[in-house]
Amino acid sequence: MSIPDLVKSQNSITADSIACKAADYFEEAKEEESLASYLKVLEKDPEHFDALWHTALLYARIGFRMDLQREKENYYKRSLDFAEKTLELYPDKGYSHFVYAVAQGRMSDISSSGTRIEKSHIIKEHADKAVQLLPDYGPAWHLLGVWNSKIANIGSAQRFAAGLFSRGIPEGASNKKAEEHIKKALELKPDQAIRFKFDLAQHYDRSGQKQKAIDTLKQVVQESPQNQIDEWNLQRAKKLLEELS
Repeated sequence: MSIPDLVKSQNSITADSIACKAADYFEEAKEEESLASYLKVLEKDPEHFDALWHTALLYARIGFRMDLQREKENYYKRSLDFAEKTLELYPDKGYSHFVYAVAQGRMSDISSSGTRIEKSHIIKEHADKAVQLLPDYGPAWHLLGVWNSKIANIGSAQRFAAGLFSRGIPEGASNKKAEEHIKKALELKPDQAIRFKFDLAQHYDRSGQKQKAIDTLKQVVQESPQNQIDEWNLQRAKKLLEELS
């Protein structure tokens, strides 16, 4: 082995070692620590697949919990940058399509109505690809379920405007699919019960099923949080339950 190849091999081993620790942090829901570790991996190996897609996802997740709009936007832009690179380098990987859809979804949250409609087509395309390639990955089903919920419950005025100024609302979204997909995500990944059930409750509220929303939120507040992110979502669920009751 040549000296350059040996150095590259040593760097790869070091990067993989750091990636293992980053993965541990990720599983423990220590997202800031996980992100910092994955960024160190990318310093050594800029094309490290696990580090790339996790970094894109973590920027989106952490940004979502930011209070200031400016901070959210900065994190979401970073998420999309890494998601684009992941998809460019690894177009056949399900996680590439998953994080690209997530990043586009977060950018959509802070965009104008017209941009949100355009991005909704992109999100659907890549969310569909993610569940096709990762049929047992709960978060991909959750993403597709939330997409269905939001699109199926767009008001008539927005639908009319979308038809005038863009290629229109994506077809095929339904409340039935939203419920089925989020429940499937919960079945595949029950350790995410607080987050997934809360989003299911939000879906019921969004679709005018108030009592189902209240009943689901009552289930959520009985769950025991396993980490700070669970606790954050639990507080959101309690707040919504108070508003609906």
